[in-house]
Amino acid sequence: MVKWVKLTNVGSGFAAELLVERLRGAGLHARSSGDVGMFGAGFQGPTARGIDVFVLVNELSAAREILEETSEPG
Repeated sequence: MVKWVKLTNVGSGFAAELLVERLRGAGLHARSSGDVGMFGAGFQGPTARGIDVFVLVNELSAAREILEETSEPG
């Protein structure tokens, strides 16, 4: 059975897709799910509740490392 766990919540659809693709580029399984905002499913701007990013439970540690690298300034 595949078990997904929440890695983080980001403020926009665009930020979620960037993170998901970065994780996938590193060979991890990732997906996003959440509020699509008042402008519909294609809207990539800020949302009231944010967008959750999920990874497989056995890839959580590696995903957290990538998240930390992504969050560091510079």
